[in-house]
Amino acid sequence: MQRLVVLLMLMFGLIAAGCGATPAAAPATPAAATTPNGSAALRPVVMGFPYIPNVQFAHFYLADAKGYYEAEGLDVSFDYNFETDVVQRVAQGTLQFALASGDSVLLARSQGLPVVTVMTNSQRFPSVLFSKAEANITTPQDLTRDGVTVGIPGRFGASWVGLLALLYAENIPREAVDIQEIGFTQVAAVSEGKVTVAMGYGNNEPIQLERQGIPVNVIRVADYFPLASDGLITGEQLMTGESDTVRGFVRATLRGMADVIADPDAAFTTALDYIPELKNADQSTKDLQRAVLQATLEYWQSDKTKTEGLGFCDETNWRQTYVFLRESGLLATDVDVTKAFTNQFIK
Repeated sequence: MQRLVVLLMLMFGLIAAGCGATPAAAPATPAAATTPNGSAALRPVVMGFPYIPNVQFAHFYLADAKGYYEAEGLDVSFDYNFETDVVQRVAQGTLQFALASGDSVLLARSQGLPVVTVMTNSQRFPSVLFSKAEANITTPQDLTRDGVTVGIPGRFGASWVGLLALLYAENIPREAVDIQEIGFTQVAAVSEGKVTVAMGYGNNEPIQLERQGIPVNVIRVADYFPLASDGLITGEQLMTGESDTVRGFVRATLRGMADVIADPDAAFTTALDYIPELKNADQSTKDLQRAVLQATLEYWQSDKTKTEGLGFCDETNWRQTYVFLRESGLLATDVDVTKAFTNQFIK
């Protein structure tokens, strides 16, 4: 049991590269009260992010700034921490919502944590392998060439899961690849030649290299295996006991997502008010983050969102993710996949 708990902690990953902020845990949020005149007060809600304030959360910021949450009767505040922390706090009820990857949800449920994905955030898993174009790394099989080294932050998180899924999909043994743990130094490690290729996020590290004038090759995990990506999670108790709260939060967030897609420039400007470090940064940093936001929009959408809508949870992706986790030994017990996600709140 102790080994499985440790595995669960290691496998929970960050959505974005780098370490998350670690503020104090927010207290449990009570149900909405009433004002002295008898009218309903806004329902306080805490949304947990597994990273520091970032433009990738622009749809939440926009929904808040435009009053979409308030229109649903919600008073939303944002909390930033590690994914291991936010998942556990959602299960405990001290956070009402959070972002977490599909593999994290399945691993949590295998530990008896009653968390459910109620809206997909990224339709495509964002982890990628990136390298200098001159290295000529264009297929997963190229990773097995003599002298090729693959850098990862560590054997945890989305980068590790993404790499294992890629090797699994292509039937490449782990021992056939020279994997090196380099911490969150992927851009420098590749640019300085410390590793041939590194795992990162398609909307982050490759963009940084390209803006340095370095041509880049990218191998997207999603092109080889349909991992269930990050999504909005909540607890089973809130989902069943306050379904209107869940529905309203999802509806407002999807409105924000649609607005960001429609006008990313305006969304970026709004996001600056929620990211003080970026608002006070130099123009080159702002330009980089504007490019990050633009690249992020591609991950929010897929062919199925054209018919099923933004936020759709693809059952095929979830089932294939589950099979991969079980066959790879990352998930030690059976889990009912159908209880790990739902589409009931996106319509």
